[in-house]
Amino acid sequence: MNKAEAWTKASRIPAQMFIFPSLLLGQIIHFSMHKEFNWLVFVLIHTYGLLMHLFIVYANDYADYETDRQNKTFTPFTGGSRVLIEGYLSKKNILYGAVVMAIMCLFIGVLLSFYIGNAFILLLVIAGILLLYAYSFSPMKISYRGFGELLQMIGVGLVLPLIGYLSQGGNINAFPWTIIIIILPSQLAMAISTSLPDEPSDRLSSKRTSVVILGHYKAKLLIILLYTVSFISILIYQRGTLINLSGIIFSLITSVLILLQLFILSNYSIKPGSKMITYFVLLSILTNTVIVLGLSYIIFKHA
Repeated sequence: MNKAEAWTKASRIPAQMFIFPSLLLGQIIHFSMHKEFNWLVFVLIHTYGLLMHLFIVYANDYADYETDRQNKTFTPFTGGSRVLIEGYLSKKNILYGAVVMAIMCLFIGVLLSFYIGNAFILLLVIAGILLLYAYSFSPMKISYRGFGELLQMIGVGLVLPLIGYLSQGGNINAFPWTIIIIILPSQLAMAISTSLPDEPSDRLSSKRTSVVILGHYKAKLLIILLYTVSFISILIYQRGTLINLSGIIFSLITSVLILLQLFILSNYSIKPGSKMITYFVLLSILTNTVIVLGLSYIIFKHA
């Protein structure tokens, strides 16, 4: 594997599914309120989203090196990119990459803050970087202290939508906080699910993820419950706008995804290293993506 291929593998582009929907949701919320959309800002925001994504995956590869070395149950979605473990890149390389991505995120944050005239955008960009630092690095290293998934929930479910909303010119005082409350359980569910396959190595390295603390069955049950809470909340919040074809399709797809997770939990032994746990995590990621993008579409459709 050459350097370009190694950096591509380290970048884990499919994980952009965690970032893009949340940034888009914030922009759609602004559009629904003001019927305005700035395409230059859209490009800048999603450039930031890509850079932030790269910062996260590079920084986590560096911070979790020792844990990832013990990980024999990794999946395409979990356990890091493996480029350090397999020797394709050095720790110095990946740390340098993370620092460069963080600096570029700050640069985009400065550009957006000056362009829009709202310094709070830059503060949120800084907050996103600090959340990752607090999650993975000393002295806080919250992922090793317990329920670090809450930080992931805050970053993806709160910080990113606010960046999208404010960057399009939104007023923080007019932000519809109910939408954030609706998606937070879903974002937490996805964060918990991505730690399921890595439980053995996390336990060995004293990383106190939710699945290590709760156990596999309770963690999976909590994931399904959290998705159900977000889904039912959308049905209640948007009850007047879901009685149409797009609303029915959204409801059907989300229901099927949640029921499939429940079916797997009820009928299979979902152990780390098995195919079924990979399927469960994939279904979880798809569920959160459908919930956030589906809510965005519903809001846009009835703007």
